Amino acid sequence: MPGPVIGSVSYGDSLLNSREVLQKAGIKKIYAYQTSSEKLKTYRSQTSVVNENGSIESVTTCFPKNEHTNTEWCLFDTILYDEQGRMLEIKIRDSKRNEFSQIIFEYIGENQVKFSQVAKMQNKQWDTLVDHRYFNKKGQMVKVIKARKDGPPETSLYYYNADGLLDSVQYENSLLPTIVYKRNEKGKQKIIEAQIQNSKFRWVFNQPGQCISTEITTTFPPSSNDTGVRRSEIKYYYNPDGTLSKVTHKTWNKEKKTMHYTYSK
Repeated sequence: MPGPVIGSVSYGDSLLNSREVLQKAGIKKIYAYQTSSEKLKTYRSQTSVVNENGSIESVTTCFPKNEHTNTEWCLFDTILYDEQGRMLEIKIRDSKRNEFSQIIFEYIGENQVKFSQVAKMQNKQWDTLVDHRYFNKKGQMVKVIKARKDGPPETSLYYYNADGLLDSVQYENSLLPTIVYKRNEKGKQKIIEAQIQNSKFRWVFNQPGQCISTEITTTFPPSSNDTGVRRSEIKYYYNPDGTLSKVTHKTWNKEKKTMHYTYSK
């Protein structure tokens, strides 16, 4: 589901800038720029190159100078696909070609994908995260098993309603509660709500099916370091061709962050 995009990196298809929309609009390059990057200690700009199928094939992410560097520095991501358009590998390198991380996708049979992420430091492997994702005949993800270096594997199960929409997520051997997605309509808008631990999420979609806002309300228990209720709201704006125009994120302390998007054809 759509959430905060400030500081995040998206390689694949999404509800905000879908591959179908990018391909139909003839987009070849996406340039994203966000405000408050120095304060948030996250990237300043991101340039993505789109192939003829609407898939992202490379991403350049640049960060502002900080207390450790006197100049702007960047990371370079390369995404490789197979003949069917499925992701095969993602490589992340710095300007000196040092490899930071590598993600490998293995397609096992018709309903299983093995997702392996190898994080590296000075070209030496130091951690590996492995996910096994299982799909039904409709292409819906029904199970994910996360294997971590230190600790037992975590399993999550995904259930869908009669319309093929995500209905709930259940976690095995975990303290996390089952997540149930509730749907309703208000005028021409469709609304999805879910309670995830101490946070309540509310997604609003317009008539064309675009997500126009995400609201997050978190209630902290008395035993936690933070107390009270905190709310944040993310709003999404679109161009006439369906591409994302900008995203604003207003937090509980009234701080506002904005991500702007421009495109080349």
